[in-house]
Parts: sequence; structure tokens; C-alpha cells
Amino acid sequence: MDYRARSDIWQSDEALKVGQAISPTNRSRVLARFRQIFPLVLFPDDLIIEELRIIWVRRDGPWAEEIISIMATDIASVDASAGPLLGRIHVKSLTGGPEILVDNFSRGDVYRIRCLVEGIALAARAGLKVDVEDLETKKELLAKAGFVKLH
Repeated sequence: MDYRARSDIWQSDEALKVGQAISPTNRSRVLARFRQIFPLVLFPDDLIIEELRIIWVRRDGPWAEEIISIMATDIASVDASAGPLLGRIHVKSLTGGPEILVDNFSRGDVYRIRCLVEGIALAARAGLKVDVEDLETKKELLAKAGFVKLH
């Protein structure tokens, strides 16, 4: 008898076999890239939002960086706070693993990041289907799915 294990590894393998968000090169496509504002931070961090994960490239100095990623299925919540000019993003993980906390983004970028992260989390966890080949259209649909009206 061929019994499949119900472990986390099996579940991620099954999710990758479906291949909804994977391009022909077997890579998750980049939806958006954001960088901290340079004059405020000497070594600006990058936040990369892909279809299947969020990547934080944290630069500690010249030639020194740390890379943290959270899969879209593991996103617990996204907190965005903004002042008159600058804001920050805090992405929490369901697994209790690493969190992403990046500040010194422009106010507009903070809200775009929050919408996209909420959108990919909804698509991954709540079964929201966004089967569009055009990357810009997919980005717009995911941002609309994660949009929260402020006023």
C-alpha cells in the first residue's frame, strides 16, 4: 500500500506540484521591489514581494547581508504604520519563525506593500484564484484583494 505522509514537507510538495504561481523556469515571479530611503539609512534594505513569498534583504554593512523569507501560506498578519512622510511594515509569521520589520519606506510604498502582501496571503491561504499570465494584471488584482479602505 502506498500511504502518503501528511507532514509539512508533503504539503509543500503538493502545493508546488500544482504549479499555479510558478513560471516555466520553476521560479516564483517578482511582483514588486521596494527599497528603504537612502539618506535615512546608510545601507538600505530591500523588500521583494513574489507570488509565493516575501523576501527581506537586510544589509548590515558593505558585503554583509542577511536574507529572510516568509512563504505566503505562513503569513499571519501584516501591520503597516505611516506618518506624514515615512512608514514601516511588520509581517508576522504563523510558524513563530522570523518576522519582517522594515522601516523608512515612503508613505505610498507602505500601503502598496501592505496591499500586495495581504493579496498574496489571501491567494495562498483562503483559496483566492488569480490565474492571470500578465504580471501587471496579477499584481493589480492581488493589490485590490488586499486593499482596505481607510476612510
